[in-house]
Amino acid sequence: MKGRASTAVRVRFEGWPKPALQFFQGLKKDNSKAYFEAHRSVYEEQVRQPLEALLAELEQDMGPGIEAKIFRLNRDLRFSPDKRPYKEHLGAYMSGARASGFYLQVSSDGLYVAIGSHEMAPDQLTRYRDAVAGKDGEKLARIVAALRKEGYQVTEPSFKRVPSGYPADHPRGDLLRCKGLMASRNWKPGPWLQTAQAKERVQAAIKDSKPLTGWLEAQVGPSRLPARPGR
Repeated sequence: MKGRASTAVRVRFEGWPKPALQFFQGLKKDNSKAYFEAHRSVYEEQVRQPLEALLAELEQDMGPGIEAKIFRLNRDLRFSPDKRPYKEHLGAYMSGARASGFYLQVSSDGLYVAIGSHEMAPDQLTRYRDAVAGKDGEKLARIVAALRKEGYQVTEPSFKRVPSGYPADHPRGDLLRCKGLMASRNWKPGPWLQTAQAKERVQAAIKDSKPLTGWLEAQVGPSRLPARPGR
């Protein structure tokens, strides 16, 4: 299925072979349609297929209601001064009717994951802020501190100021300013990326982030607003 990980794929995930990283390294040097078409088979077989296999296995681990979408490699050039036709990474997002989701990206820089809520809807933001400002916010602050101690970045786009209605000097002002909250980590490429150890690292990140995603599910939940047209 175009743009989406197919659950029909039953190839066992065994990492990304060396040609996958070489594909991205070449794309950085020559981001052109000619380069891509000349290496399309490498992209399909060595980059995309392993990602599809990994997502299919993760879908089974995470249970029903989870869907995985692989983003297009083509860049949207309509409003961008950067006219390179292709992204220099391949990313995918897993989500369901939940407050949190999971983003994964592979490139010549290695493997990147981000788990949590990227950009909350208005009703989610209201629930999030009320929880952060109250007693439940103390628990979230401890969760964030523990994740950072483990080497995760816990950052998302933020407002410059604490939102109105909350004290400007609130002790959790940094969390109140967040538009979303995700735990992220990037692993530099190494021999492990060419093996099933890549999946093990992803699974470990999902496990490490469960206190954060559990908090988001309990205090924020999915948006209850009508879906916007085209979504």
